[in-house]
Amino acid sequence: MVSHQEDHIWQINITPLTDVFLVLLIIFMVATPFLVQEAVKVHLPSSAMGKSEPKAIVVTLDRGNRVYVDGEEVKISLLSNLLKNRLTEEENLVILRGDKMVSLGDAIKVMDIIKRAGAERVAIAVEQPTGK
Repeated sequence: MVSHQEDHIWQINITPLTDVFLVLLIIFMVATPFLVQEAVKVHLPSSAMGKSEPKAIVVTLDRGNRVYVDGEEVKISLLSNLLKNRLTEEENLVILRGDKMVSLGDAIKVMDIIKRAGAERVAIAVEQPTGK
């Protein structure tokens, strides 16, 4: 009996592996923006003097005059008590994020509640312009 040993050339076909990686990449690219969106969508007014937001309590006022504290909806009648409980000596800055379509009177009403709750500093969030 004569045994013939054939020389086999083994190759790894990476085409299916590449396809899987490309599909995963596309899935992550599509899903990532949904994961990092803010809880409350408001259109901030723009200002050339805007700076990045420091660590603070964020109060948001949307177009429907609904109030949110750090992304959670709060009745305006309970806003003062909630802020009194959250404000500390180290964290006494409150940032007001108001939609640009909110009336000035409503924004000032919320600012008054924030100040009466004991916030020493109140800042208004703005959007920095993208181009000149």
